[in-house]
Amino acid sequence: MEAEVLVIGAGPAGSAAALALARAGLDVILADQQAFPRDKACGDALIPDALQALDALGVGPQVLAQAAPVGKVRIHAPDESYVEFSGQAACLPRRLLDDALRRAAVEAGARFLPWVKAFAPLEGRSAVAGARFRRRGEARSLDIGARVTVLATGAGPEPLALFGLEGPRPCPGAVAVRAYVDAPGLPPMPFLCLAFQRTIPGGYGWIFPGPAGRYNLGVGLFGRRGRQAGNLRLLWRRFLDTFPPARVLAKAATRIEPLRGAPLACGFDGARLGRPGLLLAGEAAGLTYPLSGEGIGKALESGMLAAECVLDAFRRRESPERLLARYGQAARGRFLRRFTGYRAGERLLAWPSLMNLLARRAREGRFVRRQLEAIFAETAYPDSLFSVPGLLRALLA
Repeated sequence: MEAEVLVIGAGPAGSAAALALARAGLDVILADQQAFPRDKACGDALIPDALQALDALGVGPQVLAQAAPVGKVRIHAPDESYVEFSGQAACLPRRLLDDALRRAAVEAGARFLPWVKAFAPLEGRSAVAGARFRRRGEARSLDIGARVTVLATGAGPEPLALFGLEGPRPCPGAVAVRAYVDAPGLPPMPFLCLAFQRTIPGGYGWIFPGPAGRYNLGVGLFGRRGRQAGNLRLLWRRFLDTFPPARVLAKAATRIEPLRGAPLACGFDGARLGRPGLLLAGEAAGLTYPLSGEGIGKALESGMLAAECVLDAFRRRESPERLLARYGQAARGRFLRRFTGYRAGERLLAWPSLMNLLARRAREGRFVRRQLEAIFAETAYPDSLFSVPGLLRALLA
């Protein structure tokens, strides 16, 4: 098979790229090793960056029609106090979100191939020229040639190795588990709930309210603790037992689905973004924020950015090398400062006493609350608060 662009992985990054490219008139094949709809371990929260990306893709209204809207964020400090601030968001299970994005790409003209797993690149003279796949249940391979390949296969390192990216890779800088809890008898929760508890050192628990009385309840570990995580199942159970809102939710539940876990690739600052003929998007490029664990918005943005760079390169008849350089420059210019700001916040907020102090300052003054709202909305960089000058101002303002 042949296409102008081959996109491997039909999650948010891959589907966003395929949708933008197909809408622009390119011949696109979108391939995935699974059929859809399919589940994906995730927090399911669509925060402002994701909402803006969905609108830019032209699919915001139909996606949000299925989601549960929220208008606030509540962050619990280790001393069990909390701070609440305004923030527009929504929650939608990835099973529904990812399938809606994939269907939008197909409706725009992309050809979708399920049950195919890439196991080798097709090599041109000086660039990747597509990929070789194995279809489930078939012995023979399937070759798909393309002028450009977008790899959007998530956090796993295996596809990167298969495509010859032997340099620095986006390491799994975090791990997380979540379960769905059905509690239709409870009043709808009007906020996203994050709990930095002492029982979860180096991480946090969350409760995110989804549609129809379904809640996403999970635990994540970041940084060194994330890479050396022990039994997350025990941490999740401890979160239910020690965090009062989680305990209330579990007690009211009519069903608790089994836990599902996943690594999170938070290594964008050390990641290669491709090789000639091949661009990485989403978690394959390490584009999950440290500390916050947010990845859906960055996946959507990176997929659209890859599509934009491909379209520019085709119009200008640029070489694969020039396309890769253009994409790398654009991606680092857009994401790197925010990424490093969250990394600094991850290190600073590993100190429970500092988190308690920031929560108190957010309740007593306006500066910390305003910065939290702006960072959440991405109208300010994280280093406006998670830096020495930011912390000093937080203490004094």
